[in-house]
Amino acid sequence: MTKRFIGFDLGAESGRCIVGTLSDGNLKLEEVHRFTTHTVRFHGGFHWDILAIAEEMLKGLVSARKSHGPDFEGIGVDTWGVDYVLVDPDGRVLGYPYHYRDDRTDTIMPEAFAVVPKEALYGKTGIQFMQFNTVFQLLAEKKRRLSLLDPAGAMLLIPDFFNFMFSGVMKSEYTIASTTGLIDPAKREWSWELIDKFGIGRHIFPGIVEPGTILGPLLPGIASRTGLNPGIPVIATACHDTASAVASVPASEGSWSFLSSGTWSLMGVELQKPVLSPAAMKYNFTNEGGVNGTIRFLKNLAGLWPVQECRRSWMEEKKEFSYMQLSGLAREEGFAGAWVDLADPRFLKAGEMPQKIMGCVRETGGETKTGPGWIVRVVLESLAFSYRKTIREIEEVTGVRIERLHAVGGGIQNELLAQFAADATGLTVYAGPVEGTIVGNLGVQAVARGIVSGYQEWRKIVSGSFDLNVYNPRETAYFDANEKKYERILNRN
Repeated sequence: MTKRFIGFDLGAESGRCIVGTLSDGNLKLEEVHRFTTHTVRFHGGFHWDILAIAEEMLKGLVSARKSHGPDFEGIGVDTWGVDYVLVDPDGRVLGYPYHYRDDRTDTIMPEAFAVVPKEALYGKTGIQFMQFNTVFQLLAEKKRRLSLLDPAGAMLLIPDFFNFMFSGVMKSEYTIASTTGLIDPAKREWSWELIDKFGIGRHIFPGIVEPGTILGPLLPGIASRTGLNPGIPVIATACHDTASAVASVPASEGSWSFLSSGTWSLMGVELQKPVLSPAAMKYNFTNEGGVNGTIRFLKNLAGLWPVQECRRSWMEEKKEFSYMQLSGLAREEGFAGAWVDLADPRFLKAGEMPQKIMGCVRETGGETKTGPGWIVRVVLESLAFSYRKTIREIEEVTGVRIERLHAVGGGIQNELLAQFAADATGLTVYAGPVEGTIVGNLGVQAVARGIVSGYQEWRKIVSGSFDLNVYNPRETAYFDANEKKYERILNRN
Protein backbone atom coordinates (compact mmCIF):
# COMPACT_ATOMS: atom_id res chain seq x y z
CA MET A 1 0.00 0.00 0.00
CA THR A 2 1.06 3.58 -0.60
CA LYS A 3 1.02 5.97 2.35
CA ARG A 4 1.91 9.66 2.27
CA PHE A 5 3.01 12.00 5.05
CA ILE A 6 3.83 15.69 5.29
CA GLY A 7 6.96 16.65 7.17
CA PHE A 8 8.33 20.09 7.96
CA ASP A 9 12.04 20.40 8.70
CA LEU A 10 13.11 23.85 9.84
CA GLY A 11 16.74 24.89 10.23
CA ALA A 12 18.66 28.03 11.02
CA GLU A 13 18.76 29.18 7.39
CA SER A 14 15.81 27.56 5.68
CA GLY A 15 12.78 25.35 6.08
CA ARG A 16 11.26 22.74 3.85
CA CYS A 17 7.94 21.03 3.40
CA ILE A 18 8.52 17.45 2.29
CA VAL A 19 6.03 14.83 1.15
CA GLY A 20 7.21 11.35 2.03
CA THR A 21 5.71 8.46 0.10
CA LEU A 22 6.06 4.99 1.60
CA SER A 23 5.27 2.20 -0.84
CA ASP A 24 6.29 -1.48 -0.70
CA GLY A 25 8.86 -0.81 1.99
CA ASN A 26 10.54 1.99 0.06
CA LEU A 27 10.53 5.68 1.00
CA LYS A 28 10.65 8.49 -1.54
CA LEU A 29 10.90 12.19 -0.73
CA GLU A 30 9.59 15.18 -2.63
CA GLU A 31 10.32 18.73 -1.58
CA VAL A 32 7.17 20.71 -2.36
CA HIS A 33 8.13 24.02 -0.75
CA ARG A 34 11.38 25.59 0.47
CA PHE A 35 11.50 28.86 2.34
CA THR A 36 13.67 31.12 4.44
CA THR A 37 13.35 30.80 8.21
CA HIS A 38 12.89 34.53 8.57
CA THR A 39 14.71 36.55 11.20
CA VAL A 40 14.36 40.17 12.21
CA ARG A 41 16.47 42.61 14.21
CA PHE A 42 14.33 44.94 16.28
CA HIS A 43 15.07 47.21 19.24
CA GLY A 44 18.52 45.73 19.72
CA GLY A 45 17.27 42.14 19.69
CA PHE A 46 17.72 39.27 17.25
CA HIS A 47 14.44 37.42 16.70
CA TRP A 48 12.64 34.84 14.62
CA ASP A 49 9.83 36.30 12.50
CA ILE A 50 7.61 33.49 13.65
CA LEU A 51 4.44 34.54 11.83
CA ALA A 52 6.29 34.95 8.53
CA ILE A 53 7.61 31.40 8.99
CA ALA A 54 4.08 30.23 9.82
CA GLU A 55 2.79 31.75 6.59
CA GLU A 56 5.45 29.84 4.63
CA MET A 57 4.39 26.61 6.29
CA LEU A 58 0.81 27.16 5.21
CA LYS A 59 2.09 27.64 1.67
CA GLY A 60 3.84 24.30 2.09
CA LEU A 61 0.56 22.60 2.98
CA VAL A 62 -1.07 24.12 -0.10
CA SER A 63 1.80 22.87 -2.28
CA ALA A 64 1.51 19.38 -0.78
CA ARG A 65 -2.20 19.30 -1.56
CA LYS A 66 -1.64 20.52 -5.12
CA SER A 67 0.98 17.84 -5.70
CA HIS A 68 -0.67 14.87 -3.99
CA GLY A 69 -4.28 15.67 -3.14
CA PRO A 70 -6.01 16.42 0.18
CA ASP A 71 -5.36 13.18 2.10
CA PHE A 72 -2.25 12.32 4.12
CA GLU A 73 -1.48 9.98 7.00
CA GLY A 74 -0.02 12.70 9.18
CA ILE A 75 1.70 16.06 9.54
CA GLY A 76 4.83 16.48 11.67
CA VAL A 77 7.29 19.28 12.44
CA ASP A 78 10.91 19.25 13.56
CA THR A 79 13.15 22.25 14.26
CA TRP A 80 16.24 23.38 16.14
CA GLY A 81 16.07 23.34 19.94
CA VAL A 82 16.02 25.80 22.86
CA ASP A 83 14.04 28.70 21.33
CA TYR A 84 10.42 29.33 22.26
CA VAL A 85 7.29 31.37 21.62
CA LEU A 86 5.35 32.93 24.48
CA VAL A 87 1.58 33.03 24.09
CA ASP A 88 -1.05 34.58 26.33
CA PRO A 89 -3.86 32.52 27.92
CA ASP A 90 -5.87 32.93 24.73
CA GLY A 91 -3.05 31.61 22.55
CA ARG A 92 -2.00 34.98 21.12
CA VAL A 93 1.70 35.47 20.36
CA LEU A 94 3.53 37.76 22.78
CA GLY A 95 6.29 39.50 20.83
CA TYR A 96 8.93 38.18 18.48
CA PRO A 97 10.60 35.03 19.89
CA TYR A 98 14.33 35.44 20.43
CA HIS A 99 16.96 33.78 18.28
CA TYR A 100 19.44 31.64 20.22
CA ARG A 101 22.31 33.79 18.90
CA ASP A 102 20.89 36.93 20.54
CA ASP A 103 23.19 38.74 22.98
CA ARG A 104 20.85 38.72 25.99
CA THR A 105 22.30 35.52 27.48
CA ASP A 106 25.97 36.49 27.13
CA THR A 107 26.44 37.00 30.89
CA ILE A 108 23.51 35.09 32.38
CA MET A 109 25.12 31.72 33.19
CA PRO A 110 27.08 32.87 36.29
CA GLU A 111 23.87 34.41 37.64
CA ALA A 112 22.04 31.13 37.13
CA PHE A 113 24.80 29.19 38.89
CA ALA A 114 24.51 31.54 41.86
CA VAL A 115 20.93 30.27 42.27
CA VAL A 116 21.57 26.62 41.41
CA PRO A 117 25.25 25.59 41.41
CA LYS A 118 26.60 24.22 38.17
CA GLU A 119 27.12 20.71 39.56
CA ALA A 120 23.60 20.59 41.00
CA LEU A 121 22.07 21.81 37.74
CA TYR A 122 23.88 19.17 35.69
CA GLY A 123 23.02 16.50 38.25
CA LYS A 124 19.32 17.27 37.79
CA THR A 125 19.19 17.69 34.01
CA GLY A 126 22.37 16.30 32.45
CA ILE A 127 22.25 19.06 29.85
CA GLN A 128 25.35 20.55 28.23
CA PHE A 129 26.08 24.09 29.39
CA MET A 130 25.53 26.48 26.52
CA GLN A 131 24.55 30.09 27.07
CA PHE A 132 21.50 29.87 24.84
CA ASN A 133 19.81 26.96 26.66
CA THR A 134 16.16 27.79 27.29
CA VAL A 135 16.64 28.03 31.05
CA PHE A 136 19.15 30.84 30.55
CA GLN A 137 16.90 32.56 28.00
CA LEU A 138 14.00 32.48 30.46
CA LEU A 139 16.16 33.92 33.24
CA ALA A 140 17.27 36.72 30.91
CA GLU A 141 13.62 37.49 30.12
CA LYS A 142 12.73 37.35 33.81
CA LYS A 143 15.22 40.17 34.51
CA ARG A 144 13.53 42.62 32.17
CA ARG A 145 11.58 45.49 33.65
CA LEU A 146 8.57 44.49 31.56
CA SER A 147 8.97 40.73 31.38
CA LEU A 148 6.79 38.90 28.88
CA LEU A 149 6.72 35.98 31.31
CA ASP A 150 4.23 37.94 33.42
CA PRO A 151 1.29 37.90 30.95
CA ALA A 152 2.29 34.56 29.39
CA GLY A 153 -0.11 31.66 29.45
CA ALA A 154 2.34 29.17 27.94
CA MET A 155 5.87 28.75 26.69
CA LEU A 156 5.81 26.77 23.46
CA LEU A 157 9.09 25.61 21.98
CA ILE A 158 9.26 26.34 18.26
CA PRO A 159 7.85 23.02 16.95
CA ASP A 160 5.34 22.90 19.79
CA PHE A 161 4.06 26.29 18.62
CA PHE A 162 3.55 25.04 15.06
CA ASN A 163 1.86 21.89 16.35
CA PHE A 164 -0.46 24.19 18.29
CA MET A 165 -1.06 26.27 15.17
CA PHE A 166 -2.06 23.16 13.23
CA SER A 167 -3.99 21.27 15.91
CA GLY A 168 -5.00 23.76 18.60
CA VAL A 169 -3.36 21.49 21.22
CA MET A 170 -0.69 22.89 23.56
CA LYS A 171 1.79 20.16 24.49
CA SER A 172 5.56 19.96 24.73
CA GLU A 173 7.10 16.99 22.93
CA TYR A 174 9.81 15.36 25.01
CA THR A 175 12.80 15.47 22.63
CA ILE A 176 12.44 19.23 22.12
CA ALA A 177 11.61 19.88 25.79
CA SER A 178 14.82 18.09 26.75
CA THR A 179 16.86 20.91 25.17
CA THR A 180 15.56 23.44 27.71
CA GLY A 181 17.78 22.49 30.64
CA LEU A 182 14.64 22.12 32.77
CA ILE A 183 13.83 18.43 32.26
CA ASP A 184 14.46 15.51 34.60
CA PRO A 185 15.83 12.90 32.14
CA ALA A 186 15.16 9.97 34.49
CA LYS A 187 11.46 10.83 34.83
CA ARG A 188 11.13 12.36 31.32
CA GLU A 189 9.18 15.20 32.93
CA TRP A 190 9.71 18.84 33.85
CA SER A 191 12.01 19.35 36.83
CA TRP A 192 9.57 21.30 38.96
CA GLU A 193 12.19 21.64 41.68
CA LEU A 194 14.49 23.60 39.34
CA ILE A 195 11.63 25.61 37.89
CA ASP A 196 10.62 26.67 41.39
CA LYS A 197 14.20 27.50 42.43
CA PHE A 198 14.61 29.75 39.41
CA GLY A 199 11.31 31.46 40.18
CA ILE A 200 9.66 30.67 36.86
CA GLY A 201 5.90 30.18 36.94
CA ARG A 202 4.89 26.54 36.60
CA HIS A 203 1.80 27.49 34.63
CA ILE A 204 3.72 28.31 31.43
CA PHE A 205 5.03 24.77 30.98
CA PRO A 206 2.70 22.54 28.91
CA GLY A 207 2.30 18.85 29.58
CA ILE A 208 4.99 16.58 28.17
CA VAL A 209 4.20 14.03 25.46
CA GLU A 210 6.48 11.39 23.96
CA PRO A 211 7.52 11.44 20.29
CA GLY A 212 4.85 9.81 18.17
CA THR A 213 1.91 11.24 20.11
CA ILE A 214 -1.09 12.05 17.93
CA LEU A 215 -2.19 15.50 19.11
CA GLY A 216 -5.44 15.67 17.17
CA PRO A 217 -6.87 16.41 13.74
CA LEU A 218 -5.89 19.38 11.61
CA LEU A 219 -7.89 22.43 12.66
CA PRO A 220 -10.87 23.13 10.37
CA GLY A 221 -9.61 26.66 9.67
CA ILE A 222 -6.22 25.39 8.51
CA ALA A 223 -7.85 22.63 6.48
CA SER A 224 -10.18 25.11 4.80
CA ARG A 225 -7.38 27.53 3.98
CA THR A 226 -5.09 24.85 2.53
CA GLY A 227 -7.64 22.50 0.96
CA LEU A 228 -6.51 19.55 3.07
CA ASN A 229 -8.75 16.96 4.69
CA PRO A 230 -9.53 18.14 8.26
CA GLY A 231 -9.18 14.57 9.52
CA ILE A 232 -5.41 14.45 8.95
CA PRO A 233 -3.72 13.81 12.32
CA VAL A 234 -1.14 16.29 13.58
CA ILE A 235 1.63 14.19 15.14
CA ALA A 236 4.20 15.32 17.67
CA THR A 237 7.06 13.63 15.88
CA ALA A 238 10.60 13.67 17.26
CA CYS A 239 10.36 17.44 17.22
CA HIS A 240 14.01 18.18 17.89
CA ASP A 241 15.74 17.89 14.54
CA THR A 242 18.64 15.87 15.96
CA ALA A 243 16.24 13.38 17.54
CA SER A 244 14.62 12.90 14.15
CA ALA A 245 18.02 12.57 12.51
CA VAL A 246 19.09 9.84 14.95
CA ALA A 247 15.82 7.98 14.32
CA SER A 248 16.86 7.76 10.66
CA VAL A 249 20.30 6.22 11.26
CA PRO A 250 20.38 2.95 9.27
CA ALA A 251 22.17 0.95 11.99
CA SER A 252 20.94 -2.24 13.59
CA GLU A 253 23.64 -3.83 15.74
CA GLY A 254 27.04 -3.27 17.29
CA SER A 255 28.34 -0.15 19.01
CA TRP A 256 28.03 2.87 16.78
CA SER A 257 28.10 6.61 17.20
CA PHE A 258 26.00 9.09 15.25
CA LEU A 259 26.96 12.40 13.71
CA SER A 260 24.18 14.75 12.63
CA SER A 261 26.05 17.14 10.37
CA GLY A 262 24.83 20.57 9.35
CA THR A 263 24.98 24.09 10.77
CA TRP A 264 25.73 22.29 14.03
CA SER A 265 27.44 18.95 14.44
CA LEU A 266 25.71 16.74 17.00
CA MET A 267 27.81 13.73 17.92
CA GLY A 268 26.92 11.01 20.38
CA VAL A 269 25.40 7.62 21.10
CA GLU A 270 21.91 6.28 21.73
CA LEU A 271 21.50 5.01 25.31
CA GLN A 272 18.73 3.50 27.40
CA LYS A 273 19.28 5.83 30.37
CA PRO A 274 20.98 9.18 31.06
CA VAL A 275 24.60 9.53 32.17
CA LEU A 276 24.90 12.22 34.87
CA SER A 277 28.40 11.43 36.10
CA PRO A 278 31.12 13.98 36.95
CA ALA A 279 33.02 12.84 33.84
CA ALA A 280 29.98 13.55 31.65
CA MET A 281 29.75 17.05 33.13
CA LYS A 282 33.50 17.59 32.83
CA TYR A 283 33.32 16.92 29.11
CA ASN A 284 30.07 18.91 28.81
CA PHE A 285 27.91 16.15 27.34
CA THR A 286 24.16 16.50 27.10
CA ASN A 287 21.39 13.97 27.76
CA GLU A 288 18.56 14.76 25.37
CA GLY A 289 15.44 12.82 24.57
CA GLY A 290 15.26 10.20 21.85
CA VAL A 291 12.58 8.00 20.34
CA ASN A 292 11.30 4.82 21.94
CA GLY A 293 12.31 5.90 25.45
CA THR A 294 15.98 6.40 24.57
CA ILE A 295 18.46 9.11 25.55
CA ARG A 296 20.72 10.83 23.05
CA PHE A 297 24.00 11.21 24.92
CA LEU A 298 25.80 13.73 22.77
CA LYS A 299 27.78 16.90 22.43
CA ASN A 300 26.88 20.00 20.42
CA LEU A 301 29.82 20.98 18.22
CA ALA A 302 30.23 24.00 15.99
CA GLY A 303 29.41 22.30 12.70
CA LEU A 304 29.51 24.09 9.36
CA TRP A 305 28.27 27.42 10.75
CA PRO A 306 31.73 29.07 10.40
CA VAL A 307 31.91 28.02 6.74
CA GLN A 308 28.39 29.34 6.15
CA GLU A 309 29.34 32.65 7.75
CA CYS A 310 32.60 32.88 5.78
CA ARG A 311 30.68 32.33 2.55
CA ARG A 312 28.20 35.04 3.51
CA SER A 313 31.05 37.42 4.31
CA TRP A 314 32.75 36.77 0.98
CA MET A 315 29.46 37.25 -0.85
CA GLU A 316 29.18 40.70 0.74
CA GLU A 317 32.59 41.39 -0.80
CA LYS A 318 31.20 40.28 -4.20
CA LYS A 319 33.16 37.02 -4.08
CA GLU A 320 30.66 34.33 -5.04
CA PHE A 321 31.42 30.75 -4.01
CA SER A 322 29.20 27.70 -3.86
CA TYR A 323 29.77 25.30 -0.99
CA MET A 324 31.11 22.78 -3.50
CA GLN A 325 33.61 25.32 -4.81
CA LEU A 326 34.79 26.13 -1.28
CA SER A 327 35.25 22.45 -0.54
CA GLY A 328 37.22 22.08 -3.77
CA LEU A 329 39.49 24.99 -2.88
CA ALA A 330 40.08 23.50 0.56
CA ARG A 331 40.97 20.15 -1.00
CA GLU A 332 43.49 21.84 -3.35
CA GLU A 333 45.04 23.74 -0.44
CA GLY A 334 46.53 20.67 1.21
CA PHE A 335 46.94 20.26 4.94
CA ALA A 336 46.41 23.54 6.76
CA GLY A 337 48.80 22.93 9.63
CA ALA A 338 46.74 25.38 11.69
CA TRP A 339 43.58 24.96 13.75
CA VAL A 340 41.18 26.87 15.98
CA ASP A 341 38.97 26.06 18.94
CA LEU A 342 35.54 26.20 17.32
CA ALA A 343 33.94 26.32 20.77
CA ASP A 344 35.43 29.80 21.25
CA PRO A 345 32.45 32.11 22.02
CA ARG A 346 33.42 34.54 19.28
CA PHE A 347 32.44 31.95 16.67
CA LEU A 348 28.89 31.76 18.03
CA LYS A 349 27.95 35.18 16.66
CA ALA A 350 27.56 36.22 13.05
CA GLY A 351 29.88 38.60 11.26
CA GLU A 352 33.53 38.88 10.16
CA MET A 353 34.08 35.14 10.37
CA PRO A 354 37.19 34.99 8.12
CA GLN A 355 38.86 37.65 10.27
CA LYS A 356 37.91 35.80 13.47
CA ILE A 357 39.42 32.56 12.19
CA MET A 358 42.68 34.20 11.10
CA GLY A 359 42.84 36.11 14.37
CA CYS A 360 42.49 32.91 16.41
CA VAL A 361 45.25 31.23 14.40
CA ARG A 362 47.59 34.18 14.98
CA GLU A 363 46.81 34.20 18.71
CA THR A 364 48.04 30.61 19.00
CA GLY A 365 51.24 31.28 17.07
CA GLY A 366 50.16 29.85 13.74
CA GLU A 367 50.96 31.22 10.32
CA THR A 368 47.98 32.54 8.42
CA LYS A 369 46.92 32.78 4.81
CA THR A 370 44.04 34.81 3.44
CA GLY A 371 42.67 32.55 0.71
CA PRO A 372 39.17 31.05 1.10
CA GLY A 373 40.51 27.54 0.53
CA TRP A 374 42.93 27.78 3.44
CA ILE A 375 40.36 29.33 5.79
CA VAL A 376 37.78 26.64 5.01
CA ARG A 377 40.48 23.98 5.40
CA VAL A 378 41.29 25.32 8.89
CA VAL A 379 37.63 25.03 9.87
CA LEU A 380 37.17 21.53 8.47
CA GLU A 381 40.35 20.16 10.04
CA SER A 382 39.45 21.79 13.37
CA LEU A 383 36.00 20.25 13.18
CA ALA A 384 37.50 16.83 12.46
CA PHE A 385 39.78 17.19 15.49
CA SER A 386 36.70 17.95 17.60
CA TYR A 387 35.09 14.75 16.29
CA ARG A 388 38.21 12.80 17.28
CA LYS A 389 38.20 14.27 20.77
CA THR A 390 34.47 13.67 21.25
CA ILE A 391 34.68 10.00 20.24
CA ARG A 392 37.46 9.45 22.76
CA GLU A 393 35.39 11.15 25.47
CA ILE A 394 32.28 9.09 24.66
CA GLU A 395 34.29 5.90 24.99
CA GLU A 396 35.78 7.04 28.29
CA VAL A 397 32.49 8.12 29.86
CA THR A 398 30.31 5.22 28.66
CA GLY A 399 32.92 2.48 28.70
CA VAL A 400 31.82 1.43 25.21
CA ARG A 401 34.28 1.03 22.35
CA ILE A 402 32.84 2.70 19.24
CA GLU A 403 33.11 0.51 16.13
CA ARG A 404 31.78 2.80 13.40
CA LEU A 405 30.37 6.25 12.78
CA HIS A 406 27.01 6.90 11.08
CA ALA A 407 26.74 10.40 9.64
CA VAL A 408 23.45 11.90 8.46
CA GLY A 409 22.26 15.33 7.39
CA GLY A 410 23.11 17.94 4.79
CA GLY A 411 26.68 18.32 6.02
CA ILE A 412 27.63 14.89 4.69
CA GLN A 413 27.47 16.37 1.19
CA ASN A 414 30.83 17.91 2.10
CA GLU A 415 32.85 14.84 1.14
CA LEU A 416 36.11 16.37 2.33
CA LEU A 417 34.72 16.76 5.86
CA ALA A 418 33.34 13.21 5.77
CA GLN A 419 36.80 11.90 4.85
CA PHE A 420 38.39 14.01 7.58
CA ALA A 421 35.91 12.52 10.07
CA ALA A 422 37.13 9.04 9.12
CA ASP A 423 40.79 10.10 9.20
CA ALA A 424 40.57 11.89 12.55
CA THR A 425 38.52 9.28 14.41
CA GLY A 426 40.07 6.21 12.80
CA LEU A 427 36.55 4.89 12.20
CA THR A 428 34.79 3.91 9.01
CA VAL A 429 32.14 6.53 8.29
CA TYR A 430 28.82 5.50 6.77
CA ALA A 431 27.32 8.67 5.35
CA GLY A 432 23.61 8.79 4.63
CA PRO A 433 20.88 9.62 4.29
CA VAL A 434 21.50 13.27 3.47
CA GLU A 435 17.88 13.98 4.37
CA GLY A 436 18.26 12.23 7.70
CA THR A 437 16.23 14.69 9.73
CA ILE A 438 13.11 14.62 7.59
CA VAL A 439 13.43 10.84 7.14
CA GLY A 440 13.35 10.40 10.92
CA ASN A 441 10.44 12.83 11.19
CA LEU A 442 8.43 10.76 8.72
CA GLY A 443 9.47 7.53 10.41
CA VAL A 444 8.08 8.61 13.77
CA GLN A 445 4.82 9.46 12.04
CA ALA A 446 4.70 6.06 10.33
CA VAL A 447 5.31 4.25 13.63
CA ALA A 448 2.70 6.43 15.37
CA ARG A 449 0.09 5.45 12.78
CA GLY A 450 0.96 1.75 13.05
CA ILE A 451 2.03 1.62 9.40
CA VAL A 452 5.55 0.57 10.47
CA SER A 453 5.91 -1.77 13.43
CA GLY A 454 8.80 0.03 15.16
CA TYR A 455 12.08 1.85 14.79
CA GLN A 456 14.16 -1.19 13.91
CA GLU A 457 11.86 -1.85 10.98
CA TRP A 458 12.05 1.83 10.04
CA ARG A 459 15.85 1.75 10.02
CA LYS A 460 15.72 -1.24 7.67
CA ILE A 461 13.42 0.75 5.37
CA VAL A 462 15.88 3.65 5.46
CA SER A 463 18.79 1.32 4.64
CA GLY A 464 16.92 -0.04 1.63
CA SER A 465 15.71 3.35 0.40
CA PHE A 466 18.89 5.43 0.36
CA ASP A 467 22.45 4.88 -0.81
CA LEU A 468 25.27 5.24 1.71
CA ASN A 469 28.74 6.56 0.98
CA VAL A 470 31.50 4.79 2.89
CA TYR A 471 34.69 6.56 3.97
CA ASN A 472 37.59 4.54 5.32
CA PRO A 473 40.43 6.17 7.29
CA ARG A 474 43.36 7.21 5.05
CA GLU A 475 45.29 10.10 6.62
CA THR A 476 45.16 9.14 10.28
CA ALA A 477 48.89 9.84 10.65
CA TYR A 478 48.31 13.59 10.12
CA PHE A 479 45.79 13.79 12.96
CA ASP A 480 47.90 11.53 15.18
CA ALA A 481 50.96 13.71 14.67
CA ASN A 482 49.16 17.00 15.37
CA GLU A 483 46.83 15.98 18.19
CA LYS A 484 48.98 17.50 20.93
CA LYS A 485 49.26 20.79 19.02
CA TYR A 486 45.48 20.93 18.73
CA GLU A 487 45.08 20.11 22.44
CA ARG A 488 47.41 23.01 23.33
CA ILE A 489 45.10 25.35 21.43
CA LEU A 490 42.12 24.08 23.43
CA ASN A 491 44.01 24.35 26.71
CA ARG A 492 44.94 27.92 25.92
CA ASN A 493 41.25 28.79 25.77
